[in-house]
Amino acid sequence: MIEFIARYWLEVLFGAALSLLGLAYRTLSSRFKQYMKEQDAVKLGIQALLRDRIIQTYNHYSAKGHCPIYGLENAESMYLQYHALGGNGAITKLLEALRELPTEPKEDK
Repeated sequence: MIEFIARYWLEVLFGAALSLLGLAYRTLSSRFKQYMKEQDAVKLGIQALLRDRIIQTYNHYSAKGHCPIYGLENAESMYLQYHALGGNGAITKLLEALRELPTEPKEDK
């Protein structure tokens, strides 16, 4: 009797356990892929928002003809995070142009 249990029921239990582990792996794998897809979308969304804000900052201060220190610091802070998320390109040139603007408005005489 013990030999029967050891021979057949243990095989059934191990088979069921492996099946459950396989099912759990597939479920978790699918959820992990979905989570990673959502994380990529969040990353790209934040990157797009930072890009937009840097462009708005550039347009605002370029129109004024000067960029105060706090505006430049804010733009550089946004650029650091934008760059950390993988952004680059034209935004770098906009930041360089902001750095070249005077920090004080020209005085009219």
